[in-house]
Amino acid sequence: MTSYNPFGGEDNNPFEDKIEEIHLDENIQIIKPFNLKKYLLVSSFVITSLFSIGLLVNFLSNDSSTVKAINIDKVDIIPYEDNQTVPEVSTTIAEVNESTTYEESNESINLEAVKKTDETDVDTQNELIDQNLITQKTIQVVAEECGLGINDKENSTAVGSGVLISSDGLIISNHHIIEDCVGDIYVATTNDVDTPTSIKYRAEVIQESIELDLILLKITSSIDNTPLDNTFEYFELSGTDELVLGDGLEIWGFPTARGDGTTYSLKINLTKGTVSGFESDYQIKRGWIVTDADVTYGNSGGAALDKLGRLVGIPTFGTTEGASWISYLRSVDVIKAWLSETNSSPLLTNFSFPQLTIREHSISNIPKYSREDWNSWIDDDLDCQNTRHENLQLESFVNVLFTKADNCYVQSGKWFDPYNGEFFYFASDLDIDHFIPLYNAHLSGGWKWDVNKKTEFANSLLDPDILIAVKNSTNREKGASAPDEWKPQNMKYWCEYAFDWIRIKHEWGLTATLSEWNSLLEMIDTCPNNFTYDDAKNSDHKMSTEKVLKYEQ
Repeated sequence: MTSYNPFGGEDNNPFEDKIEEIHLDENIQIIKPFNLKKYLLVSSFVITSLFSIGLLVNFLSNDSSTVKAINIDKVDIIPYEDNQTVPEVSTTIAEVNESTTYEESNESINLEAVKKTDETDVDTQNELIDQNLITQKTIQVVAEECGLGINDKENSTAVGSGVLISSDGLIISNHHIIEDCVGDIYVATTNDVDTPTSIKYRAEVIQESIELDLILLKITSSIDNTPLDNTFEYFELSGTDELVLGDGLEIWGFPTARGDGTTYSLKINLTKGTVSGFESDYQIKRGWIVTDADVTYGNSGGAALDKLGRLVGIPTFGTTEGASWISYLRSVDVIKAWLSETNSSPLLTNFSFPQLTIREHSISNIPKYSREDWNSWIDDDLDCQNTRHENLQLESFVNVLFTKADNCYVQSGKWFDPYNGEFFYFASDLDIDHFIPLYNAHLSGGWKWDVNKKTEFANSLLDPDILIAVKNSTNREKGASAPDEWKPQNMKYWCEYAFDWIRIKHEWGLTATLSEWNSLLEMIDTCPNNFTYDDAKNSDHKMSTEKVLKYEQ
């Protein structure tokens, strides 16, 4: 048997055309054998052509939204016989858009691109406008003379953030920013994201809570003394009910890391994170919002906004959990509850007189009171007359008489006691009342003062209203009581008493409890229509004749 070598000569090449004629019946058709070589070549040509067409269409379209896709399944591949021409390739085009010529499609793409660019520009512009608006609602708190004030070297400036919550300049922030600060509080602002802050206003503490680490400030004046127009942009106090875990959060504020450590002037900073969880506090189920957003020093008191730009909390503190930094936001739920449950609505009213800082006495956190620390009744000018007897001389409507020729001790004179609305003639019947009792001053922030300031307050003769001669039994009845615990018997004097109490505490930087403040407001409600805050201050230690006639019983 002859062997077959597939790699032999031409005669043994199976891919050559070999036609054998078979003589059969006339009705039998002579069929040429199947040409495998030509079949493979044609198939390769067709597939290559289809692939090239696909590349060409993809290149011309150059946009995933308008690419024409070749449906290869619809291509008919027909093997051909000798002397046949290459069969036509039938293709079906699956078009994404409506059928158009290349020129029409290309024009449509360009128009669409222009449209998208315009929309992007509008979105970017709107986003920029919103960011600048947020920037105007988010302020920087700058507090001076921070530290215990024992010596000037320990005093420093504290900075943090805050959020405006009313058109007339009410601000919510964190209490720890101004903790142990006894100097002025300033508000620095900027109008856009590209400009650093600059100090524009002075502010005062209206209400505070050490436990909640919250503080309510009020813008009281501008640095250049221009009138306030009370048209501040501000955040509405929203809520946390719509927040869910995983929601996005934006933190806006003025972290000190943005500066060089030598100035408060900073550009606003934005960091983002998600809602990681909630924790209850202040009997509120969502007292805290937990987030993985980056919060650092200076962010305290700033704005925490939800995905719709609503204020949902303020950054308050952070902690590390393993290798992660977790931030805690004081929720607006707690802020709203605090403002309402502490009856702060009177505090949110524009008064024609200063508003005292509201702070509850925390006896366990302050030094023990000692009257000796205040050095009352000193003889500052060494004339043998101490502060008590010098005050008696200043308030007497007649020349006083002394007990001895050395003129050290006053014996008699004529003094008007507005607490009781009556005159007294013997010094032994009178006490010199510290209008703000020293113990109350101690609890209200005076404990921070050094010995010199305590002594100055306890012996002040510059302000006629700080020391006042009154019936001794009345003074002892009053003791260290504030107006919520004791009021003068003479109700005609209540209005002036309340105004003087507020003014003295305000000028000396002393605080008031909420109960004390509300009692002061009740007393002010008794003021005659023509009597103002300025009218209460006496320019002389001897009360005017007009006032004596008004208060005399």
